Amino acid sequence: MSTVIDTLIYDRTQADVNRVFTLKNKILTEGLNALSAEEKAEYMAGMKGAYNYTDMNRVGQAVAYIANRMTSLPSELAAYRAEKGVDDDSIYEVPYDPASVVVSAKTDWVMGDTPTQSLAKAYLNNLTVLRKQLTLPADAPAVPTTLDQLTYTTANNIEYLLYLIDLTLTEVETELYSKIDRTVAAFAYVNLCYSGE
Repeated sequence: MSTVIDTLIYDRTQADVNRVFTLKNKILTEGLNALSAEEKAEYMAGMKGAYNYTDMNRVGQAVAYIANRMTSLPSELAAYRAEKGVDDDSIYEVPYDPASVVVSAKTDWVMGDTPTQSLAKAYLNNLTVLRKQLTLPADAPAVPTTLDQLTYTTANNIEYLLYLIDLTLTEVETELYSKIDRTVAAFAYVNLCYSGE
């Protein structure tokens, strides 16, 4: 199943940025008609080396997706425990406070939109909220303090951070479901062992 996480981009290079500037300079000096059909299609499709509304929307969608997973996981686990007949216990709880997962993900950026300081602050705050929920690998990128003078490395780090948060959440989810399943298996084993005596 493909999710927005599968579309995150964190492998931009300086060559990608250079390609944007090459085409942009060609347009500025010779006009849009100077581009070949392939170059025009490449430029209009949203180039990997540029950071624009499509990137902002993708990050917003990923933030919303992860936040939704984080807030719905506790009730999904509770329903699974109830289905399996496993009582509530702290060992089956998520390692974060779902009530603190409050984001305001903007996913409706359009061409020409410019992030205001307040929108940029909210954009980065969403990342901060998600990042602090889980213990991430030591090499997980920090949340940038600003979007001013955004580099391709910072853009990569933003999307890689979201990828790592989602990956870590999946690991937490898998382990919690596994604990419930192991409890059920242990009950079955104990009942099997003592049922004939």
